[in-house]
Amino acid sequence: MVLMVRGIQPSSVFRLNGADENSASFALGWVLEQSLNFREVFTKAVFGATLDVADAVIALQKHGADRGFTDVEIQAGQRFHAILEAKRWWNVPAIEQLERYQSRLAAGGAKRQRLVSVSAADVKQAQRQLPNEIGGVQVTHISWGDLQRLAKKSRAQASGFEEKLWLWHFIQHLQEFAIMDRLTDNKVFVVSLGRQTMVEGKTHTWIDVVEKDGCYFHPVGNGWPVQPPNYIGFRYYGKLQSIHHIDSFEIVVNLAKHNPLWPKTSSDHFIYRLGPPMRPPSEVKTGKLYMNGRVWCAIDTLLSGAFPTISDARDETKRRSTEEL
Repeated sequence: MVLMVRGIQPSSVFRLNGADENSASFALGWVLEQSLNFREVFTKAVFGATLDVADAVIALQKHGADRGFTDVEIQAGQRFHAILEAKRWWNVPAIEQLERYQSRLAAGGAKRQRLVSVSAADVKQAQRQLPNEIGGVQVTHISWGDLQRLAKKSRAQASGFEEKLWLWHFIQHLQEFAIMDRLTDNKVFVVSLGRQTMVEGKTHTWIDVVEKDGCYFHPVGNGWPVQPPNYIGFRYYGKLQSIHHIDSFEIVVNLAKHNPLWPKTSSDHFIYRLGPPMRPPSEVKTGKLYMNGRVWCAIDTLLSGAFPTISDARDETKRRSTEEL
């Protein structure tokens, strides 16, 4: 039995609410409420000090006199108050938006106050775009990857099964938001290639992009990775054809400007420059996958010859992940 949501198999219960910043901020708020361990390490990361968080109140989509809705607020009486504004990709909140929320913090009068930016951007990148403070309130940035690492640390410290379970779901959900460590990640992003031409009136196919151009491209987000994987695999003609290391990548808006044989686009796309093909020692058929389904498999499950189908390799990869529970 497989659960599909709009053609995508959800990686966690939080994925049922989509994959935009609201789904991530709602998941963050829920786990902050469910896990005292995570609440403690989170507030220490934000405020730089260990705080009493037992009576903290977490609010999602809270409306204020500024007519705005904050993504997440965490407050413990007059001791501390932080407002988080989350973004899905690399961008950070607009300064005007943070200025509006600063007045809400000022009105609350808590001893410790923070404006917190959350996005896929790392701290150094965000600091180039954000001020150090607004109206005397310190501005702090934390990435989705940072939150994932804090959740992993909290899960290791947690003793209760339920708390560990919620943290596991949160960690899995943030896989779609966090920037992966490309140098050490051994999972292969396996995609399906079609034989149809990409542009009307031209003969270049999706398979040609890989076999002739030595490249591959896809949108940034919207069900596709927001960070290039370390490895990518291609399946067509009913089986796995090759696996490639992604040697380099760039982000472009219009693919046709990069290569006139490729389609015209008007949104961010990754273009990957592929390394030499690696091929399995024996045939690895597609198995039980949707026609255009995209899956993640540990590289050894595809190249060892131990699994006859891609769907079997996917299931083994998921089994290993589940063993962490």
